[in-house]
Amino acid sequence: GFIAESKTYWFETDNSDEAYYLTSILNSKTIDDLIKPLQTHGLWGERDIHKRPLKLPIPEFSQSNQKHKKLAELGKLCHGKVPNILSKIDSKSIGKIRTQIRNSLSEEMDLINKLTREVLIESDPSVSSYLT
Repeated sequence: GFIAESKTYWFETDNSDEAYYLTSILNSKTIDDLIKPLQTHGLWGERDIHKRPLKLPIPEFSQSNQKHKKLAELGKLCHGKVPNILSKIDSKSIGKIRTQIRNSLSEEMDLINKLTREVLIESDPSVSSYLT
């Protein structure tokens, strides 16, 4: 089943590596850090992520790019680990669940963040001025 809360965005591909690559990038702290200044603020912090990541210079997936392939591998690895992590979480809070998943995947997420930063800077060197 699928439930859309208010808006749904989708991307279609026949290449699972491309899907895992994009998933890794979109879930990286690097992307989160870059969109923070673009987001509106509410009572509990930043909100309205919607299409903001798509304003960033995310390079199109290339099977010949080793960093892209590694991001795809990491995305697939994380995807495989999440069901086991979820089975051990008893919280109903989306925020707490996401935090626990990220903490459980901290080693993978660190590498995803590093590689995402590198591919974004390679795509557009000016991005480095927005990253700390």
